[in-house]
Amino acid sequence: MRYLFSFIVITELISLFFGIIFLIRDKSVFWRTLLLYLFLSVGTEILGKFCAKTYHTNLLVYNIYIFIEISFISYGFYVFLNEYADIKKLIFSVYLAILIIYIGYFIFYGINSYNILTVSIISVVFVVYALMYFYLLLKDENYVDLKFHPAFWWIGGTLIFYFGGTLANFFDDIIRENSFGKYGTRLFIYNTLNVFLHGFWIYAFICRARQRKVCQ
Repeated sequence: MRYLFSFIVITELISLFFGIIFLIRDKSVFWRTLLLYLFLSVGTEILGKFCAKTYHTNLLVYNIYIFIEISFISYGFYVFLNEYADIKKLIFSVYLAILIIYIGYFIFYGINSYNILTVSIISVVFVVYALMYFYLLLKDENYVDLKFHPAFWWIGGTLIFYFGGTLANFFDDIIRENSFGKYGTRLFIYNTLNVFLHGFWIYAFICRARQRKVCQ
């Protein structure tokens, strides 16, 4: 059973643990849904490891998870961007376009081919959304204490993860030719990106709990 608990699984379990501590009483739909997303992320990684060991392929598991990822991260950006601009039509249109690409890929290549096209596209889209958020945040005249602003840290972690993922996809051929110790460079990069993502998210959980306490 030890093989099921990879570095990424442990990282996500820690994030889920802190999420439960700080968000379980939160009344916000987004923050409560985030707990479900983290649970599904952990479940996907464990099921993926099991399928790889048992059936020698886990592509179906990760291809299904891509849809969950697209939906939740898009929803998160909608929640936070909508505080500064009316972007409902933009987010929905882009989301619909991505779903068409996601489904179209499987029509041409089948469900057992990893949908790298959609993954590459959403990485770029989410980076753009994050930059939009920071631009709108800078333009906003209201004072925001960024040290304790949960949206800032959630989006900051998301930006680092998807920007790093975009670079990793772009330089994929070079990355595959190198290794980091006994591990592949690509695995090392994604483990590191996951640490940044969930480290920022955990701090966002703490900020959200503090924000909720202050507003009571």
